[in-house]
Amino acid sequence: MTHKIGRPEFLARLAPTMSHLELEAVEAAYIFSKYAHRGQTRSSGERYFEHPKAVAMILIDELHVYDEKIIITALLHDVREDTFLLSDHRVRVNFGDEVADRLDLLTKQSGVNYYAGLEKADWQTLIIKLSDRLHNQRTLGSCSPAKQIRKNEETRALYLPLAQRLIVIAPSKYQASAQHLHATITDTITEPPLI
Repeated sequence: MTHKIGRPEFLARLAPTMSHLELEAVEAAYIFSKYAHRGQTRSSGERYFEHPKAVAMILIDELHVYDEKIIITALLHDVREDTFLLSDHRVRVNFGDEVADRLDLLTKQSGVNYYAGLEKADWQTLIIKLSDRLHNQRTLGSCSPAKQIRKNEETRALYLPLAQRLIVIAPSKYQASAQHLHATITDTITEPPLI
């Protein structure tokens, strides 16, 4: 599991691969996400912002994805669902249509079939969502046994097929990353205890 790092170290990992303006946009997303999730905690008691930051770190450290828009979307992926800080309009103004459109797909909305949207999503949206699921699977230990079983079944039924789709549609540059993500998610699925 990725150790906790602060903003300077996070940005330093991206500095060799991004322009000053791209890095500035990532920093803005980092600050927005941290502020938006202030006061929120996960079931482990950890502050919520550690989750979107960990998703971005999976993309950077494990999958070697350094695309500015993908990292920004990862940092903001729960902001619209869990907070009221950034409207769709504000995301478009601050971070562009590409980020806003991906956040639409990554945000559960009333009356919208979330998984059907993901089945048609581009590879960038899928790699973010699957990194999100990977981090959630890695932190299941703080959840109740019933929730762990439910999340493992959901991952097997819904997310492994998405990971297989990612392998098919990811550009050749990201094939190894897509295969690693599929294998790593598979490894996190535990079998329910025998009764």
